[in-house]
Amino acid sequence: MSFTLHQLDVFASVAKNKSITKAAKELFMSQPAVSIQVKKLQEHFDIDLIEVIGKQLYLTDAGVELYNSQKKIKSELKSLEMALDELKGVMKGKLSIVVVSTAKYFMPYILGKFRDELPHVQISLKVTDRIEVASQLKENACDLAVFSQLPEGIALEQIGFLSNPLVLAASPNHDLANKKNIQWEDLKKYDFLIRETGSGTRLVMESLLNQESINPKIVMELSTNEAVKQAIMAGIGISLVSRYSLLNEEKMGKISVLDVKGLPYVNNWKLVYPKGKKLSPVARSFIQFAKNKNIHAIIS
Repeated sequence: MSFTLHQLDVFASVAKNKSITKAAKELFMSQPAVSIQVKKLQEHFDIDLIEVIGKQLYLTDAGVELYNSQKKIKSELKSLEMALDELKGVMKGKLSIVVVSTAKYFMPYILGKFRDELPHVQISLKVTDRIEVASQLKENACDLAVFSQLPEGIALEQIGFLSNPLVLAASPNHDLANKKNIQWEDLKKYDFLIRETGSGTRLVMESLLNQESINPKIVMELSTNEAVKQAIMAGIGISLVSRYSLLNEEKMGKISVLDVKGLPYVNNWKLVYPKGKKLSPVARSFIQFAKNKNIHAIIS
């Protein structure tokens, strides 16, 4: 084999970024050095791996095949290193988890407790939106992901590990803040806040409102849970949010949870990974940790 793992990694960066310039920046290499490594791979396989049309870089069919193979090779090497560490009696390696934004309120506590038990494990936690989490799963770019509302179009294994109570929240000065047994009919005249298209919380909120034949006045669409909470505290409107995201604000009296009939709506947070994926020893250990521990006690 006359090509190297380094050349594969360089090519993978070019493929991921669709740019030699961006790959060079990511790898702290010069552009000519990146180009030379890609050229050597093309000469080895005797086929074009990339093509440039206009100013845009594209992968050829051969380039796509090589990029997919590189990701599999890296995953296998990672699993091999962890398996050898496991045989030596020391659990080492990296755990990469990608989560939707609301999960940031509890995942650091869970991962911190996990690392207390396995201090040699390195953990990467990425917080992003549902679309990006689904993309990471499709690209096999993470070990595990966390969702409450699963994405469509991806065959996933799932492990429920934590309930996710969703509540309607308002400013403490809101008309409904101290009212008991609020009916959905009572909500029709009030302003609502809503998350961006694709948000799992938004999907649940739209489903509940449709179920109750409520066509609310949406006064603001927001892209993050933090922005929703700030808008609630500012008295702009009410919204459906995860109870876990309100722990501090509720204690401090900055946000009130409304007593609405049928709420909280409870679904479950799920650890997911693509069907057929070979999990690393560290990923398997984390799944067992999530199954066996009292997660509610960890985050409360």
